[in-house]
Amino acid sequence: MIHYQKPIILMRPGAANERLAERLGKRGMNIWKWPAFTILPPQDPERVQERLLNLDNFDMVLLASPAAVAASAVYVKQWPQHITLATIGSGTARVIRAAWGEHTPVLYPEGETFESGSERLFELLKSRGFPSRVLIVRGQVGREWLREQLLAHGTDVEVLPAYQRAPLELSSAELEKLQFSISGPAPIVYLTSTDSVGVLMHAVKTVPGALEWIQKGFVLTIHPRPKAQLEEVGFRNVALVSAKDERVQQAIEKLLEIV
Repeated sequence: MIHYQKPIILMRPGAANERLAERLGKRGMNIWKWPAFTILPPQDPERVQERLLNLDNFDMVLLASPAAVAASAVYVKQWPQHITLATIGSGTARVIRAAWGEHTPVLYPEGETFESGSERLFELLKSRGFPSRVLIVRGQVGREWLREQLLAHGTDVEVLPAYQRAPLELSSAELEKLQFSISGPAPIVYLTSTDSVGVLMHAVKTVPGALEWIQKGFVLTIHPRPKAQLEEVGFRNVALVSAKDERVQQAIEKLLEIV
């Protein structure tokens, strides 16, 4: 029998988290929406606009995340023909095509999310020849490894912080609910990035015993990097899952049946 009282903590940022929460809520699950980051406007919107409307000196634009796609779509209605769009996985590629049309050419490592990432995109770029000049559209930080590798192989790289990420801060009501819940069954957590691991640990640190309670539960994530980070800081039950909503639902339902 499935017991839905176990908390399901969803930490994916943005609309994807809301969509998954609605899907799982319809199954009667106890959903806690804790998006690891809230996406905010950039510190310098004038610079973002000026750069995205003047791409003559670039031959590739790397959109590092769905948030980068949304930020770019504010200013770019159609990409110049000389620009190659690239991203790190199929999920963001789908968001790109939703923004600029299903036939928009995008370079990305195909396959499941755990088969994607900066390393796989780098291998793809290496096999086809490195671009001369790349604009990486991202938040304040991110994709540093890829930037460094491109620079080492002779590519000029410019970084454009097109949005800000504000990390999760739990409200007083959420902290009270957390305090009440740590005497009950440990949660199932779904998170999607290495940065989210530190955000989670920071968010619960003021509640004694909360981190230990969460570490007794299960964590689902979409890539080997956050999985390794979770295990390094003491999480014992960590598994990879496809980023597709139906696969996440299936994984959570399976966990609910066995715990």
